[in-house]
Amino acid sequence: MNKLISLLIFGAVLSSCMTPKITTIDFSVPPKNATEIIIRVDSKNNYPQWLNLKGRGYIIQKNQERAFNINIKHKRDSIIWLSASGPFGIEIIRAQLTPDSIYFANRINKMYLAKPISHIKSFIKSELSFYDFQDMITANPKIAKKDYKLEASESGFYLAAENVSYSITNDYRVQNAKFVDDKTNLELSLEDHQGGENFPRKITLRVLSEEAFETRINYSKVEFNKPQKILFEIPGSYDEIK
Repeated sequence: MNKLISLLIFGAVLSSCMTPKITTIDFSVPPKNATEIIIRVDSKNNYPQWLNLKGRGYIIQKNQERAFNINIKHKRDSIIWLSASGPFGIEIIRAQLTPDSIYFANRINKMYLAKPISHIKSFIKSELSFYDFQDMITANPKIAKKDYKLEASESGFYLAAENVSYSITNDYRVQNAKFVDDKTNLELSLEDHQGGENFPRKITLRVLSEEAFETRINYSKVEFNKPQKILFEIPGSYDEIK
């Protein structure tokens, strides 16, 4: 299940750099450079007050595939709640993030963790905030500031710079992002955008490193702005993860 968490982490990487926004964009005029494309991508980002996601997830590693059901509930700037369950609806993990805390419960091993949000750095070696994860949950990746080479085609735009590239649709939504460093290649795909919110129903993360794997999530339900009941309780019989 660490691979599922990696998906959220990678999304946070995409949101690492903010880009200034402009108040008025004339979408009838083609963008002249990469900066204008990035501004248009940011302008399309949408943060609903509530978001409820349900679907099926898959982790593929060493030619083995594990499947799980996933439910994510999110209240803007407040809470991210996640539950993953296996066969027969048996819950495997439950996790919750707030702007200042992280909570995690392993239902199988009956263990839990409750730490300040800064504790994330201890196991992913990076400074990430609740709001970075929020960008991923809401499918609003922000494009890092770099000196990009721009290519345009009938299907959209391609931005490439050292160690990073993005494929962007004509609707100015990020469709694919790749990051490369000395040890790891990461690729995130956001596909099958639907509805007035233009939200992707398919998310795929591919990681090529010492521990290569692929994670896919196919959302069967995407619900906006409907208040959700969120519950996170840790039974007294659970042992704390040190």
